[in-house]
This record gives sequence, C-alpha cells and structure tokens, in this order.
Amino acid sequence: MILLVDDDARSARTLARLLREDGFSVELASDVAMAIARLVREPIPDALIIDLRMPHADGFAVARYARTRCVTMPVLMVTGYPEVASWAEPTFDPPALILTKPLSYEELTARLRIAGVTIAA
Repeated sequence: MILLVDDDARSARTLARLLREDGFSVELASDVAMAIARLVREPIPDALIIDLRMPHADGFAVARYARTRCVTMPVLMVTGYPEVASWAEPTFDPPALILTKPLSYEELTARLRIAGVTIAA
C-alpha cells in the first residue's frame, strides 16, 4: 500500500486514481496530521509519496517519522522546488527520491516498481 500525502486534494485524487487503475493500493492523507495518524497504524505503508511543501510542516517531517516506522520505506518527495529538496536528501538513508513538478507519471511508477512496491492482489 502506498501512502500519498498532498494538501492539493484535486491533484492527490487524480494521482491516486491513476495509481489504482494501474493496480497499486493507495491511501490518501491531505495534511501532515492525517499522514502521521496513518503511519501510526498497522499495516505500515510499503511506500510514501509526499508533497514537500505543505501547511504546518513539510514533507521531510513526515518522511522522517515514516522512516522511524520502517527504515527502508521508499520515500518519493514531489516538489516544485528541487533546489530546496536537494540539500536535505543526503540525510535519508536510503536516500529519498526527489521528483519535480510537473510530475512524470511514468517516472513515478517506474521508481515505485524499482523500489519493489507491488501491485495490489
């Protein structure tokens, strides 16, 4: 299951729909609080796709917490500000993947598959 976190509800719903159509299981969170609340529960997501810039906290805060739940969780950060994201990427081990907006859906799904995220049964 992929946890998709984005405060832009329309974009998040569209991306979730596309991922589901391709066979991925997706849960949505529209803010940092919802994302943390979901990460607390079992089962832990197989991957995290998160917008870097959101109100009240940034995507790095959620990604750091996600990695406390599963140190190898694939983290894909989506941003329109790659220069801001690149300075923090080395703090993640394994590294977070930074994807720039406009998002290439083909690159996103390829990266999910490379990371071993499987299609829902």
